[in-house]
Formats: sequence, C-alpha cells, structure tokens
Amino acid sequence: MAQIYPMKEDLSELPYSEMRVYDALSKLGDEFYIFHSVQWIKRGNKWKSTWKENDFLILHKLLGAIVLEIKGGDIECHGTVFHQINSKSNEVSILNPEKKNDPLSQAIDGVYHYRKVIDSIATNLSDRFPIEAAVWFPNVNISNKISSFPLKYREISGAVLGNEHFNKEKQFIYDIFNFYYNRQKTNITDEEFQKILDQIAMDFELITAPAARKGELEHAFLKLTNEQIGLLDYISEQQSATIQGVAGTGKTLIAKEAARRFGTEGRKVLFLCFNKLLFTDLLHRYPYKNVTYFNINSLIAYYRPGLDTSTKELRVKALQQIDWDELNYDDVIIDEAQDFENSEILYFKDLVELREGHFFVFYDKNQLSTTREVPEWILNSECKLLLTKNCRNTREIALTAYNVIDIELNQKITMVSGEQTSISFVKGESLPMLARLLNILTGDKYGYEYRDITILSLRTELNSILHNTNKLSGIPILREKSNSAVLFTTAKKFKGLESRVVVIIDIDKNCFINEEKKRDFYIACSRATQKLLLFINASDKEIEEMANAISSNHFAAKGKIAMKTQSKVLDLQ
Repeated sequence: MAQIYPMKEDLSELPYSEMRVYDALSKLGDEFYIFHSVQWIKRGNKWKSTWKENDFLILHKLLGAIVLEIKGGDIECHGTVFHQINSKSNEVSILNPEKKNDPLSQAIDGVYHYRKVIDSIATNLSDRFPIEAAVWFPNVNISNKISSFPLKYREISGAVLGNEHFNKEKQFIYDIFNFYYNRQKTNITDEEFQKILDQIAMDFELITAPAARKGELEHAFLKLTNEQIGLLDYISEQQSATIQGVAGTGKTLIAKEAARRFGTEGRKVLFLCFNKLLFTDLLHRYPYKNVTYFNINSLIAYYRPGLDTSTKELRVKALQQIDWDELNYDDVIIDEAQDFENSEILYFKDLVELREGHFFVFYDKNQLSTTREVPEWILNSECKLLLTKNCRNTREIALTAYNVIDIELNQKITMVSGEQTSISFVKGESLPMLARLLNILTGDKYGYEYRDITILSLRTELNSILHNTNKLSGIPILREKSNSAVLFTTAKKFKGLESRVVVIIDIDKNCFINEEKKRDFYIACSRATQKLLLFINASDKEIEEMANAISSNHFAAKGKIAMKTQSKVLDLQ
C-alpha cells in the first residue's frame, strides 16, 4: 500500500471523482509516497502572491515525481476552452488554458514550484530527479475525446488519464512515468530522496518521524499544517514579524523550520527560547547547519561566564554586558517570547535591524502575565500574524485547556476529535494510585511506552507529590527525557514541548481560580497530543469545592463539574 498523506479512513468527505483517484493511488506499492491536497504560494510581484493547491504529488525514488490534477464532472471541449459540467447541479465551469485555470496549467505551475523546492536541497537535483505534470478526468473516457482537446493536452496524451484507467490496476501510474521518462531510473541516493521527502513535508516530522505520532490522529493532523506552511513561506520574505498563536498551533515547528531554511542559505541564525528543556530538546534533535540554539541563561553563560542571572534584573544587566560585535548572527528567532523581558527582546531586535537581518518573535498572548503591560515589541511590530489552527491537540484536549482560561473556540480553530479527558479523584495515599494509573496506561488496554508519557506538576518539583520519587511500581521516573522512563517535570519547564500522553498532578482548586495557576494548567493540558489525564487527590469536601470552582470556568468532570469538555471519570480506587 502506498504511503499516502494524509491517510483517510473515511473518503466520503471528498468529491466523488477525487475519492476514486485517492483510492486508486492508495493501492500502489509502499515505494510510492503520495501527498494529497498540497498547498503552496506562487510568488508574483512584491505586493502580490497567489495561493495554489495541487490535488496529488506522487514521488518514487527510482521513477521521479508527478504533479497530478483531477477534474471531475462531464468535460466538453470547444476550441481551446473546456466546459466542465457538474453532474449534480448541471452548473458549467469554463476552464481556459490561455487563462491558465485549466488542470494541466495548474499541474505545470506545481511542477515549476517543486523543481525549485528540490533544487533548494542541491544544485540541479531536479535534473536527476525529474518532476512532470499529469491530468486525470475520472468521468471521461479519454481515448474517445483526446483528439478534440487543446494542443498541449494532445502533446502529453500519455499523461492524460480518464475513466478507463481505473481498470488498469496499478499500471496507470507506470504509464505516466514511462511516457515522460521511458522508465529510466533516477540518479539520486537514499539520503537525497529522504531530503526531498523532508522538504516536501516542511520538516514537520510527518515522514521522518512517523513513530512520534502514530495512527489515525497523526494522519488527520497532516492536513492542518497547510496554514503553517503558508505562513512559513510568507514570513521567509519578511524582515521582521511577530507571530501569535494559542498553545498547539505550531509556533515552535514554524520557528525551527524558518531557522533551518535560513541556515541552509548560509546565514548564521540565533534561535532563542526561554525553557531549558526545550532548549536541550532542540539542541539535540535538530542540529541544523548554521543554527545556534540558546536559552537566555545559557547564552549569557557562554558569552559572559560567571555572571549572576538568578533574577530578572540581574539577567537583563548581564545580557547588556555582551557587545553586539561578539554576536555573529545574521538572523534571530525567538520562541516563547512571552517569558522574556521587554528589554531582552528589544536588545536582539536592535541587533538584527543594524545588520538588516530577519527577526521573528513567536508568542502566546494567553501566557502573558495579566499584570504586565503589552510589551513594546508587540505594540510596535509592523507585521503581526495569527495562527489559528491547532495541529497538536485533539478537540477534547483543546477544550480542556482553553476553557479554563476562557479562550473561546471560534470557527477558525478546527481540531481533530479524539479521546475525552480522563479525571481520577483519589482520596488517601496518592502514589499507589498514581502507580496504578501508569500501569493501566502501559498495560494491554492502552499499550503506551514509558517514553510516551509525561507527568506534569502544577507546583514546583520540591512541593510535588513526586518529590524524591524515582520509581513507581517498577516504572522508572526521570527528570529528563528518556526512552526507558516516564518523564516528570513541571508545567512551566515543559513549555514548548509535547507528549503523546500527559498526566497532570498536584491539582487543587486554586488551579481554576488563581490567574497564574490557570495559565499553568492551560500550559500543562496543551502539551498532550493524544491523551490527557487529570490526577486529583482530595477529600470529599475539597472535591466538592473544586467541582464548584471548575464548573464556574466551564470545565468538565464529575457531577457538577460541567459539560463542555465532556470529561470522563477514571476510577482508580
């Protein structure tokens, strides 16, 4: 079976003609990589860009690539103009090759675009990995009509498919490649082909790390990244920008991909974040060429070792002792900007403006302290962009996170549906019950591995129920990421990161009343990609009080704990 992205279990949402082609392509061998409904931007002059979308992009290491456009309905051709007739509504659409709104022109546009994409990996790589255009008219017996089609369609008749090609099993795709390339093998290495796949997938770990997001949910999230891809293309041409989005909208993904792009162009990029865990994760997982990762403390320690950075004031003072001449960077990208001081961000902004480089700042306004004024770097930004599509959390997880801090779910925020949030109310000794919960998650019912699970405290590690705990019922608990252990840390320290399963502990009623605690809860919930569990240890009276507190924020759980998030109670007693 072909490796097709996104994988669709239910094809009914697609137009009938597109559904037939999707089904036919999915039956190809696993050596084929197929991207469905791929969006990109066609650059015009300085002020104009046009969104484009190709129906299918087909890649094969030995054969090359095909951009395939689909046109359903009945097709009639009069001179050089197509008339597309909707079989249900009888509406007629005009497709004029001269105006380039016909399917072959759309496919050719895609060919030029992806040749550039491939050549950005290595000079003239597209000469060794050819890419061409094809068109499929699923409702038309093309052999009977091709003679009346415009000239450019007749010239590539071997790459124009019709209804009869559905009966050719898998041969139809080889017919296209054979027409263009006469079955000559490409001349690229496995490494080069992987780089092509990575580039097409925009480095969003959609191909290179399939184990990170397994199953149906992962495939569903693939299509949601089109917004992120478009924004990435846009900001790459901007001098500076502030990009805002709620948790889960892909800020860090876009930030690191922008850094990688600039790095491949030979530019020296400084990637700054606040969180030590995120800094460590980026440093080890994404060693991109010409990209240097720091959090603010590690940067100061590198350029001014020994200076005290234990307070905000001392940190700002230490940073200002670093001379700009020492910072040999063309571009600066800042993630988690809401955690930086205004003067820190302006320090790097002035540096980049002096060198006429790129300056991108990513932040979540919902994590800004309500006691702080709106920072100057936001107020004075000339280019302000907003991310709206959640590409990390299921709808149920997002509801749990957003409702507690009263973020409204508007129509722009679309999410994949998943499991309901689970809540466990525990009385008495908490650690045995938490151990039981971990055994359930790693048992036959769910089958999660230790590395899939992260336990997040809403307190400090010192004040957590897991303080000084390194093992629960034989399950190792570590303070850093490991393939052989469950990670335990705080919500604040885990900002910018994600985990398939998140268990939140040390929850009390203040988490739904106090503004700072509510933000911590929001951060913790939004780290989960597939499964979220709330572990609440409290007396009957405390549970009742918490239920009242939670329901006032439209949260959901047991009895009076409301309905919007549709949470379920997981009994561990």
